[in-house]
Amino acid sequence: MSDTDQGTLASLFKAVGDVLRENREALNQADLINGNHGDHMVQVFDIAAQAASEKRDTELAEAMEHAARLLEAQAGNGSAQLYAHGLQQIAQQFRRNDLTLDDFLGFVRAALAEDKVNNRAPSERRGDMLKALLAGLANWVQIESGRPTSDHPLDINALFEFGAAYLQAKQRGGSRSEILADAAANASPLGKSPHRRQSGKLAIQALLQAMQSSPANRIS
Repeated sequence: MSDTDQGTLASLFKAVGDVLRENREALNQADLINGNHGDHMVQVFDIAAQAASEKRDTELAEAMEHAARLLEAQAGNGSAQLYAHGLQQIAQQFRRNDLTLDDFLGFVRAALAEDKVNNRAPSERRGDMLKALLAGLANWVQIESGRPTSDHPLDINALFEFGAAYLQAKQRGGSRSEILADAAANASPLGKSPHRRQSGKLAIQALLQAMQSSPANRIS
């Protein structure tokens, strides 16, 4: 992956961190246990952005795994541990399918396109990206539930749960990015606690919007 593409990954993580920084106090207040969840989430994406910058000459999966390793080392930040596991699982699926950041950007832009009629038909790469994301999410759920991961985690139960989360998000309404972020946060281990579900939806929506608005090969 080129320096330019990895710069894009770092900038995407930074964009999420900026949104979380703006909402830091609200997220701290939502954390009724320790009152520091907003601080922890800002730290998570600051570390992820720095990791992506450090690995700007590597493939997308390797950069994500580097971020996961740095996050896992943050022993006092439970959210960092949780996001480390998620990044690890999604990165493994990206590597298995040889997916790049351009593949990811193209998939997100197609998913968020408002004009369904003029939107291009799904490509094979977009299909691979969808399967990789869902498989990574399924294995993330399994890890946090104390179960071993699988090479083929997309069984009928996992697909049903993901589908139900999406339909429920659609019923709650919102923009396309809000609905997808809502569904992803609720279907993932982030949905197990209210404050992590809140910050997760915010972070995922910020990531989707940054990917939608960034140039194909660079985000300034």
